[in-house]
Amino acid sequence: MASLEAEMLEFIRRGLDHHAQSCPLAPRAILLNPGNYELFGWDELWGVPVLPDDRVAPKRFRIDCDGSAFGIEDEVSEAIAATAPALVPLVPSAPREHEPTARNAAWERRRR
Repeated sequence: MASLEAEMLEFIRRGLDHHAQSCPLAPRAILLNPGNYELFGWDELWGVPVLPDDRVAPKRFRIDCDGSAFGIEDEVSEAIAATAPALVPLVPSAPREHEPTARNAAWERRRR
């Protein structure tokens, strides 16, 4: 059975490989739960700094980069809580099929 450290190294390596394929930005750091950070004692893996972060669950990791959505929930909450009213553009829509319109009604009256 593999150790937790070996499993985490494998998962992080796969995560970095996936990040390299899916994100054009370089990772800034690998984030670990503070308990795992202290347990493993890693300061750097494959040239990427390893940092403790309370937001990361035990036995998990996050790759932090400028393209990361990690923490976006806070920004969304702030945007939703903003007191400024949202501007909704008013765009006329086309009538639905078989729906009467002012033009069709006038034509029907003349036809009778």
